[in-house]
Amino acid sequence: MDERKLTRFLDVNSDAEYELDLRGLDLPHSVASIDRMVERQRFRDDARSVRIGLEPASAGSGETLFGPIGRHLVELMKKGLVAKTRPIANIDGGGFRVELPAGKAPREETASDPEPVGSEPED
Repeated sequence: MDERKLTRFLDVNSDAEYELDLRGLDLPHSVASIDRMVERQRFRDDARSVRIGLEPASAGSGETLFGPIGRHLVELMKKGLVAKTRPIANIDGGGFRVELPAGKAPREETASDPEPVGSEPED
């Protein structure tokens, strides 16, 4: 494949507002960290971008977390919890750049909402 075509899929500069460093963690802890980040985002009013850093591959490291974490991020995208994700290629080991959507605004009270327990009805 042509290198120019391939680099358009990679986020080479990896600029993001926040960073989640998963280097040194195993898969279950990495997935739990991502899930906590996504859950906290549900309560925020603004979208944000996060760089997820992964351990670089080494000669004896075996399978890296890149594949399993990538599949997990795709599942979160299908659920609408992640807006975009792109792989990052840099000297630090790479990872992903993730864009999280703004959380849902709290539900506003409407006239059809029941009165709170113990409150007096209005005259």
